[in-house]
Amino acid sequence: MLPELSPIFILRRNPYRDTSLLLDMFTREAGKITCVAKFGQGKGMRSKGILEPFRQLEASWTGKGEVFTLFNAEEKRRFPLKAAGLIRAVYANELLLRALWQHQPQPELFAQYQQTLFRLENPADVLALPLFELDMLAMAGYVLNLWHDDAEGHDIEPAMRYRFRPDHGLYADAGEGKGVPVSGSLLIALREPETMNPEQRLELRHTLDYLIQMLLKGKTLNARKLFHE
Repeated sequence: MLPELSPIFILRRNPYRDTSLLLDMFTREAGKITCVAKFGQGKGMRSKGILEPFRQLEASWTGKGEVFTLFNAEEKRRFPLKAAGLIRAVYANELLLRALWQHQPQPELFAQYQQTLFRLENPADVLALPLFELDMLAMAGYVLNLWHDDAEGHDIEPAMRYRFRPDHGLYADAGEGKGVPVSGSLLIALREPETMNPEQRLELRHTLDYLIQMLLKGKTLNARKLFHE
């Protein structure tokens, strides 16, 4: 029986030996996996061109262990990303590469990534990437409570300062300096992110950078250097 096709995106591709590619793929059914794509003459070589990031593919693979063998791939859609949209998409791919564990299905995150690529086709959409980052962080357990602090259950106050730690959640800032700082006004604004003003979007950018650095154990994303928001 032939392996079934499944929706996938390629996050990264690298040359492998003489005629092959090593692919890091984000799949709807199996999560993040690594595949070797082998090519010869004819159709195999022609299909090599579709194995690139920012193309929605249907693919199948065979094998066991950490590295699979790509069996078939068909292109379903290209995302014509340009300028800032392309830079943000490169960043999103690196975030997925760094943050996802191998072989752990994340179908909801897969759908959110696909929707993010749709939004990034509009380079003026400045919220597409931050909202995806929040989804990515939530998947990892980094969830900002937008309505109550997690320590006392008090309503979020716009004039209050808070801090967030994965093991404590959100709590009022008592000046101890631990955790990620976040303002009450930002938490309230995130209830309707489309209405955020430039100052709140800037604070969100700084907050996300802190949270992602915490998630990645202090490591930074190379693609973060490419954009300034």
